Amino acid sequence: MKKIFFISVLIVVIHFSFSRETLKVQSTRWPSIQYNTTDQYLPSQDDGIIGSWSLVLQAFDDNNNGKLDDDERKKGSGGRHFYQFNADGTCLIHTLKLKGNYELKNENGKRRLYTYIIDEGTKTPENRWYVISVSKAELILLSQDKYAFWIYKRV
Repeated sequence: MKKIFFISVLIVVIHFSFSRETLKVQSTRWPSIQYNTTDQYLPSQDDGIIGSWSLVLQAFDDNNNGKLDDDERKKGSGGRHFYQFNADGTCLIHTLKLKGNYELKNENGKRRLYTYIIDEGTKTPENRWYVISVSKAELILLSQDKYAFWIYKRV
């Protein structure tokens, strides 16, 4: 229970520290990705998100365009966070490697990543991200409030 409290406080502090005006993020349904009838994304090895990811950089979207620009990347700072996404929808979260689940969904043409911590059988929301890009080496997420990018490298 202390782990959940710590993570919740950390998330609240991070989100309030990134306050700016709301952005408009451009995104489309990804044609190479399989979806079920409710537009819930079905993970596969081909999509690139499955695996272990370590946070290397946090950067603000200074020009509110929903894209990580070179200048924004240069001004970013490091951080400590971790995800391990498994093909069965389970995951490990944060440097504490808390057990959890994740879902990828298509909402209004935007790819969304929902993460949940499982504590004593209870599913607690951890975060809701906008997926900006995924490659073999890098995963770029935009915070749910659309103010900060979180850049992960594959480990």
